[in-house]
Amino acid sequence: MDRLSATGWVGLHVVVGVCVLLFVPLGLGALGRGRAIVRWWPVVAVPAVIALMLPRGWGAGVLCVPYLAGCLAVPIALRRDKFVAFAAACLPVAAAGLVAERVGVALLGFPAGVLGLTAAHFHVAGFGALLLLALTDARYRLPAPAGVAVVGLGFLVGDTVGDLVELVGAGVLSAGLWLALGTRAGRGARWLFALSLVTMSLALLYAAGQVTGIPHLGLTWMVLTHGVLNAAAVLTALVVAWAGREQRWSAHRWSYRIGRGRDRFEAASGALLAWEMHRRAGAWVDPGTPPAMPGQHMSSSLGVGRLRVAEPCEVLEVVRDADRTSMHYLALPGHTFAGDERFSVLLGADGVVRFEVSVRSKPALLIARLAGPLVPVAQFLFIARCAAVLQRAPSPSWA
Repeated sequence: MDRLSATGWVGLHVVVGVCVLLFVPLGLGALGRGRAIVRWWPVVAVPAVIALMLPRGWGAGVLCVPYLAGCLAVPIALRRDKFVAFAAACLPVAAAGLVAERVGVALLGFPAGVLGLTAAHFHVAGFGALLLLALTDARYRLPAPAGVAVVGLGFLVGDTVGDLVELVGAGVLSAGLWLALGTRAGRGARWLFALSLVTMSLALLYAAGQVTGIPHLGLTWMVLTHGVLNAAAVLTALVVAWAGREQRWSAHRWSYRIGRGRDRFEAASGALLAWEMHRRAGAWVDPGTPPAMPGQHMSSSLGVGRLRVAEPCEVLEVVRDADRTSMHYLALPGHTFAGDERFSVLLGADGVVRFEVSVRSKPALLIARLAGPLVPVAQFLFIARCAAVLQRAPSPSWA
């Protein structure tokens, strides 16, 4: 096996860093399993990514130990499905190779280059690619894990025998991926199949070149082409699978003190019902839109220029009492979220005016699905902006 250049090591560490940080939370999120692991994953992954930026040594190795512990927990969480469990079992192998490579010790006598490639291989072709085959419910998928294991064995055996084992493993893995993806309908599977034809052909050529001496790319260029493309393809497919998972409903409530007295209550109530709150908070609302009334269909939009997204809704209820103004609307198809929102302006007996919002929603459009944990943050920021608008709203003269 030829050696990695400095550029090759940078490329390898970038690939491994992306895998360490993103593959597990995306994969578990797409499966809908291991929520506790996903929630705590940055705690174990970020130190390992930092370790990839440091020189080899015990300090860098120690930073990777929590990651190894996290990887050991994943197969336990996925033990019920044998194929998925095998994919997850690749993670501790990858993490062990990463720890040894970062410390700078020859684990089982294998040098740093082999250990680094083992970490990348078992992350991408092991956990990532095999998990995708499970998520797509591909047929004829059993040869792929066998190929992963044989290629890994070839890394560890080394020398001429190891090169021959790698060639056999690359052939089995390539055939397994092509068979599984090639017989799976769907645009996504066809796209992965086409890309795998290119990247796995490079792997076959490299493995054959090591055994027979035929012209092939060097190890550095293999990392920068085969390795980077495979990691990018698996990452993209995991993101798509994660975004397409079954969305969960969430409920949030916010309450803000926006002033005191009857005048503030009336001003805020007028701004709410005339859609002026939405306008001044950053949403576009047609100037000709009448004040809110039950059964009304209206459409606002959020964003900048052509990046705006429509937010159609139907007003379900409007309440206008002496000490309470409320508007409740339902998101219509085409809205970023499914669900409903209720906005209320309340005048307390002590004269304090409060703005209260309750939201029940789940992502509907792809942009919201991709945003993931940022969704509650975006909702909070918009509601806080609405409260600030009502706090400064002048006397109602919107119409």
